[in-house]
Amino acid sequence: MKKILHFLTTKLKYIVLIYFILQMILIFSIHPNYKSDALYYYNLAQKCIQTDQYYPAKEQITEDYIVAPLYINVTIILLSIYNSQVAISLFNLILIMIQLFIIYKITLKIFSEEVAKISILLYIFYFNTVGLMLSNYTELLFILLISTSIYFFLLNKNYSLVLSSILLGGAIAVRPAAWALLFAFLVLQIIKGYKTRRLSPSYFYLYTGLFVFILCFGFWTNSHFGKFEFTSTTGPVNLLLGANDDVTGGFNSTVFEKGKAGYIGNPDSMTFIQKGDFYQDAALEWIAEHPIKWILLAPLKFVHTFGWDDIGLSYLLGLGDTNFAKVVKIIITENNFDKALPNSNTISKLIYLFILFVSHLFYYLILICILLAIYNLFKKKLMNEGTILILLFSFFSILMILVTVGTPRYKYPIFIMLLPIAAYYIEMKFRLGRHKIELQ
Repeated sequence: MKKILHFLTTKLKYIVLIYFILQMILIFSIHPNYKSDALYYYNLAQKCIQTDQYYPAKEQITEDYIVAPLYINVTIILLSIYNSQVAISLFNLILIMIQLFIIYKITLKIFSEEVAKISILLYIFYFNTVGLMLSNYTELLFILLISTSIYFFLLNKNYSLVLSSILLGGAIAVRPAAWALLFAFLVLQIIKGYKTRRLSPSYFYLYTGLFVFILCFGFWTNSHFGKFEFTSTTGPVNLLLGANDDVTGGFNSTVFEKGKAGYIGNPDSMTFIQKGDFYQDAALEWIAEHPIKWILLAPLKFVHTFGWDDIGLSYLLGLGDTNFAKVVKIIITENNFDKALPNSNTISKLIYLFILFVSHLFYYLILICILLAIYNLFKKKLMNEGTILILLFSFFSILMILVTVGTPRYKYPIFIMLLPIAAYYIEMKFRLGRHKIELQ
């Protein structure tokens, strides 16, 4: 294994080039068939283009919620330049290649060059990312904004703190989960303040940049929508998905059916604000009536998020939003391959199961490396500012999932940010070179 890793790290430039070429081939050879949220985002952007408006458009005030306003507007710009799904895939590829560079720079900052190279390899061999490239989800832009914000924060210059906070604001405008990084910054500031017995004035730049971004983006949205909105308003509906009589820990749309807690009889008569209040009241009422059950649901939400890992791989294999967990469940309980994977021949079924099995094996091994690395870092007291920040972001992100609802896609930013931690353990295990971690 050591020889294989050494060979791969020495040929990293060629591997990255091959990775880029293969993705370009996929972009121009596969016609995406968006489904679920990916299709919803795409349709929102197309409606805005047709009416020559930015998102959210005034007529979208009766939508169930405002979702990923920055991402949808970026999509609008891309489709206005070239109205094809290819434009989205090419943009995603650019995000992925920049992400490779940022992961390398972050890992180099907190560990070593050897660990940084392994981080790149782990990212490349995590094929779900390629599946996301061919789709239209928020994950790739979101994690790039988060990771770049962390990188500029670690530079610890006044200008870089301002850039870090602006990027954090952009991430919040894509997904509210970015608040987890702000919480991480706050806790890290408290930790540093406790150790030094003083508060660093440099944090003024961090919070100022975030405040300015939120104001600018919010007022821009208000100028064409009539409401000051700077992020998604999906919090109430996600809270309800994790707090109702039919709750499973993961996404379960039955809560919106007639007679259920989330059912709205005349949705077109209510604004997204009123719907949000309705969902939130229903969720809080259920939590108040079932507090113990709601708390005990947390492990189920965790399992739904981290238990399996078919984020984008089924899409990459041409099977749309096939759920690997359901496929395995049907095969085991009913022994029915055709029902588990309908509309596909036997060869396709076997290829799908083999690739998903191998990818899950890779995923579980990385999770084990992450856990062992965290244990080792704490045991040897090798934690530095970068590792603490990544772990705090992961902790608060998971906490937000446990409060709302679990789904495999939600772990993608967490998993990507933890790859340098896994790479540290792999490098330590095989000793590819001299590595040291300087406490900051």
